[in-house]
Amino acid sequence: MSSDRAAAPRWRVGALACWLLLPALAAAAPMVPGPQLIADGIPPFEEHATAARLEPSATRFVGWHPTRAEMLVLARSGARTQLHVLDGPQLKRRALTTGADAVNNAQWEPSRGDYLVFSRDHGGDEAYRLFRLQPGTGPALATPVAITPADARVSDFEFLPGRGKAPAGLVFLLEQLDRQVAKAGERVSVTRLMWVDPLQPALARQLGEVRGGRFTGLRVTAGGAIVVTRSQGGRSQLLRFGLDGAEPRAVGTSVKAGDSGDLLIDGDDSGEDSGNLLWQRQAAQGDFRHLQRLDVDSGRRDALLTDFPADLEALAVPRGTDRPLALVHNEAGVSVLRLWQPGGSVPQRIDGSLASGVISNPRWHPTLPLLAFGHASASSPGRIYVYDKSKAAMQVWAEADADEAREPTEYTTLRWKSFDGLEISGLHIAPPARFKGPRPVYVSIHGGPASQSRPGYLAKGLYQLVNELGMHVILPNVRGSEGFGRRFVNLDNGRQREDSVRDISALLDLIGGRADMDAAKVVVAGGSYGGYMSLAVAVRESARIVGSICRVGIANFVSFLENTESYRRDNRRAEYGDERDPEMRAFLQQISPLTHASAVKKPLFVVHGRNDPRVPYSEAQAMVQAVRAAGTPVWFLTAEDEGHSFTNKGNREFLQQATFEFVRRLVNGQPLQPAQAATGG
Repeated sequence: MSSDRAAAPRWRVGALACWLLLPALAAAAPMVPGPQLIADGIPPFEEHATAARLEPSATRFVGWHPTRAEMLVLARSGARTQLHVLDGPQLKRRALTTGADAVNNAQWEPSRGDYLVFSRDHGGDEAYRLFRLQPGTGPALATPVAITPADARVSDFEFLPGRGKAPAGLVFLLEQLDRQVAKAGERVSVTRLMWVDPLQPALARQLGEVRGGRFTGLRVTAGGAIVVTRSQGGRSQLLRFGLDGAEPRAVGTSVKAGDSGDLLIDGDDSGEDSGNLLWQRQAAQGDFRHLQRLDVDSGRRDALLTDFPADLEALAVPRGTDRPLALVHNEAGVSVLRLWQPGGSVPQRIDGSLASGVISNPRWHPTLPLLAFGHASASSPGRIYVYDKSKAAMQVWAEADADEAREPTEYTTLRWKSFDGLEISGLHIAPPARFKGPRPVYVSIHGGPASQSRPGYLAKGLYQLVNELGMHVILPNVRGSEGFGRRFVNLDNGRQREDSVRDISALLDLIGGRADMDAAKVVVAGGSYGGYMSLAVAVRESARIVGSICRVGIANFVSFLENTESYRRDNRRAEYGDERDPEMRAFLQQISPLTHASAVKKPLFVVHGRNDPRVPYSEAQAMVQAVRAAGTPVWFLTAEDEGHSFTNKGNREFLQQATFEFVRRLVNGQPLQPAQAATGG
């Protein structure tokens, strides 16, 4: 371990500055970064008065028990999210796991639920590993048993249907990690389709492999067919595998990568019906994703319900035909839940009593008429609802902890015309009426880029900016965002990349024309792809902002594409461009913020986890060094135990308060460093 990593935590503000600050620190203790954080260039600051009010902890629905009316849920336990059982509505959840690492997903063994399998990574590195757990009946937690290797990544897993007394087992996709490869020049994406009996993990065997490509979209039909999508050489092909080790059979024809809709997307909520039918979401007809039925045996695809002018964002398919499909549409950012019986009439909306918000992970119970889903709204970071079809009634099973002191949040929609006349929109939260006159503005850009700002719960950090600094918060959906159709989501691809940055320039024009907004006090922030956007705006619009915040963002597209994990590189090349092509490489270098770091004239706050497999930590290091070399102040927060996001409770608390302090000083015209701190530490 290098000396700077061993020294965490550390303040790099200069010995003289720290000595001069001692009297003040004795009176009010500063926020102290945890042992896994390095606060580089961030001066000591006092904990804000509201920091003691914890972010409400939401409980996330995972799945049903196969025979009982109980569910698996994820909820914070200690510093990380752990797996729990919820035995019924509003009951106290029972913890199943503990430890320093968060649980990512879980499934019960589908016949009797005697045990479950869950996945977790290490330190946020997203190298997910599967574990078997047989919950005990006593107060002590059972010990998980690893069933996949530690030096690879499980991207997806599904149980097989039982067949008599023979163990059905489960299938999973195992991806090679670049740290397994000795030479950088030999890095290539490798995905293996594997079978394992969780009770005898030593007997695991390989069913298929793709080199220089990737398997995604693992699905198992009720009839036992194993289906995956192979993406390779710019083409995608749906394949059907068996357990006998025979060559896979193609289902339908291969298509250009990106044309097969959700078959390329990890975590797609496709489901299965009786026999070998698969239901999925695709934009096969028109601009929006709609329902599609695939017969795995014949390869026939039927496009259904294509007349909805909104994306089908999730669906739940029951076992058998006695219950309808549950469909969730994204209508102007708000989730709308409907039930539809295949072959029946118009889908019927059932969520009229729900507040406007975002629905996630709808799932029918395997045998009972119960549909569960998560729901986040402006008033709650997450509730779990259950719709009982037999009673046509909705019930809350789990409620997030309430923040009694929080004022209600109201979203409105801003719309503006970009440089080419395209209409861009975003969510807007105005400060309370007690703040008079033009107020500062905080622009928070989502990642993805194929993601969307939605009317969910306003995170504590943003809430503080609105209600304590009196700031306007704007959450833009620039071109490339989801939820507005296939054409809109592709408008930023390849050489059109900077058009999305121009959308923010047009937003700054809008801000400049509003009497209630202070155009001289605009802060731009974003994470992941939004981090790139914040850096690009800092380059292009330095004169019109007071500072920017980049969390796990891309600084140089070429080095990013060369160093991101191989299992995701081809997918990112399809979005950003192929850096191996000389002309595209030159273009990507030209538009990269790192190339123009000297143009960043306003303070910058960079946040990055050391274990990030998506955007390498080296992106942050290079940008910080280049901006500081140009004479612009930079705060740099590093976490040794985090990856592409900060999930440790203590790390998140420090990051939120440091962000608040950075913005507070910018909009109040206060220096980011004590005057004596220029020498560094």
